[in-house]
Amino acid sequence: MTVVLCDWIGSNEKFFQWVDEEFPLKVYWEKALSEAERALAILPPSPKVSEFQNIRSLFPYIHTPSPLQEVSTEIQLNKIGAQLFILEDLTGSGKTEAALTLAKRLMSSGRANGIFYALPTMATANAMYSRLVDVLSKLYLPGSKPSLILAHSRSRLMEGFTSKIWDNLLKGSSEFNNETPVYAGCASWFAESSKKALLADVGVGTIDQALMGVLQFRHNNLRLLGLEKKVFIVDEVHAYDAYMGKELEQLISVLAYYGAPIILLSATMSQTQRTQYLSAFQSVLSVEPSKDSDVETLSYPLFTKADSNGIESIPVLSNRPRNIDVSWLSSEKQCIEYIIEKASSGKSVVWIRNTIDDALRAFRSLLSSKKIDPEKILLFHSRFAFSDRQRIEEQAVSELGKRSSSERAGKIVIATQVIEQSLDIDADELISDLAPIDLLVQRSGRLHRHNRDASGRVKDTGADERGTPVLHILAPRWAESPQQDWYSAMFHAGAYVYPNHARLWLTQKVLREQGTIQLPDNARLLIESVYGNGLDIPSGLQDSALEDRGKEYSARSMAKNNLIVFSAGYSSVSFQEDLSSADWNSGVSDDIDDSYFAGDVSTRLASESVNIWLAQNTNGKIIPYSGGDGPEAWESSRLSVRRGWWEKNKNACIGLSEDCLEDWCREHKKNKDYSLVLLVEENCDFYTDREGLVGNNKKQEE
Repeated sequence: MTVVLCDWIGSNEKFFQWVDEEFPLKVYWEKALSEAERALAILPPSPKVSEFQNIRSLFPYIHTPSPLQEVSTEIQLNKIGAQLFILEDLTGSGKTEAALTLAKRLMSSGRANGIFYALPTMATANAMYSRLVDVLSKLYLPGSKPSLILAHSRSRLMEGFTSKIWDNLLKGSSEFNNETPVYAGCASWFAESSKKALLADVGVGTIDQALMGVLQFRHNNLRLLGLEKKVFIVDEVHAYDAYMGKELEQLISVLAYYGAPIILLSATMSQTQRTQYLSAFQSVLSVEPSKDSDVETLSYPLFTKADSNGIESIPVLSNRPRNIDVSWLSSEKQCIEYIIEKASSGKSVVWIRNTIDDALRAFRSLLSSKKIDPEKILLFHSRFAFSDRQRIEEQAVSELGKRSSSERAGKIVIATQVIEQSLDIDADELISDLAPIDLLVQRSGRLHRHNRDASGRVKDTGADERGTPVLHILAPRWAESPQQDWYSAMFHAGAYVYPNHARLWLTQKVLREQGTIQLPDNARLLIESVYGNGLDIPSGLQDSALEDRGKEYSARSMAKNNLIVFSAGYSSVSFQEDLSSADWNSGVSDDIDDSYFAGDVSTRLASESVNIWLAQNTNGKIIPYSGGDGPEAWESSRLSVRRGWWEKNKNACIGLSEDCLEDWCREHKKNKDYSLVLLVEENCDFYTDREGLVGNNKKQEE
């Protein structure tokens, strides 16, 4: 890996220029040494790690550590050998602070010199980047100049990151931009290429950036080099499907082989997932795989440590118990009436729908009712250009975030899964379409998220004054013996989003039996009642369950075929086929966010997608929809859709002619087979800044 990095630096024509005359080898060698010193001078110096003091030295706002944080502070760490930690606790319980405290202790003990924090989406990565800015300086000695990088395909669009890149370091200068705080910057050498991003001292990004280290991507070894001496933290582990789960297992095995510390975080991890990750870790240790007791693993919250000595699971108490009542709705009409009633009385309401078309229909129904001020209704989904999506996200956080108060009264957000994990918003009332239990638990985290008084003002102490939170679930009427179309008859499109209808039925079954979501008391029960082994599934839904199980096996098999065979060493067996030279974004749905392809290999398994750039025709010149110019302006004007959706809706959209599109793709170096440019003109009916890209589902007259 180091040889590849040296070869890359040595190929930089800024320092090692081509020459066309002959001269003695000795002269060349002396010149090469001089140029090598200049080339190495652009590399940022490695910062020195400071000693760990206590959790408050990292997070001054923590006066009393949570039980999970206490274990992270006190657990004995091995001086040598691989270590895996699994932290399971409720959403909002302080897992992030616990993980970073543990990471800091590992760094101070000499086990690592940095951190890479991996998340499922770009939105969650952006939010975590902002949090790490405040922690960075506390990880290293005063006077150090660590680099903090944001690693995903749209990091350049986050002003909070781009404003902190030290451009002058590329020129070999040791001076910093006076406008950039030393503690929150990034040397431009790391930001030049995504392949070098993981070499930065501290990084946060999508899990894809790390997964490319074990997939058949060029320069994968540079990514592994970046992770080798870091604490690798993976958040929201439950969010990864069978395909990505297999990739993550391989990455855990490789990092365990290198001895890199690994920390996994989850609020709703199933026992099956937990076992798979522990098995992947132990597979490279020269010891007999061990298991912990059923009593320990059924506890929740739970702190687990695995190393060459075995597995130690420590049950911990919760510092944030929550009881959420469950109520059932059986029609969209009921939902609309309930929303109007609650919003009219000053409550803020969020309805999370399983598909964009369902969200769009609900949004329009509220508008057409004429009973709600249109300015109080916000629609949020993934088929918006990035610039509009960012604006909507900021509005949602402003109106329903932690700092919101009187402005939250009567506000309504109709959204898809985009708000499940990424947005720190707090609803007085929450409705969700029926979804698998782990997602419902995740969605319920947006209900009474912050302690507030009856008027909606945030409280620092005391109980929430809004009463018992209630999760209202729109679902088919309960059936002990459901037919095959039990779910699809009500949610035609949603049936394709969550194809295992047996899991949806099991979700409804356990929630009806429990009547409430008691966290943490019945968290493990809820998850295992839907994802456990040997569950009793009605005959009408068995085909759905078997088909989905087959898809999971197929996904894991496909992932296995795309992984590098490290045991074969550097041989033709390691890489199973030649790959394209470019890593390019596939344009998967932004609900997923950041998939990468190289040849036929991808970091995520998803339907084939197309990238769409929105544009305007100004006096014959094609300019980005978001305004401005350059790659960033075009990227802000981009969205992506499934190719199947596009084929059904393309006739409703106005795009560039074939010749103009070819010229545009050539100019902007885009793949014409996966790229489209649509013209958004005045009174355009297939895209609006309030509804996004609607295609054939044209805007109704209001």
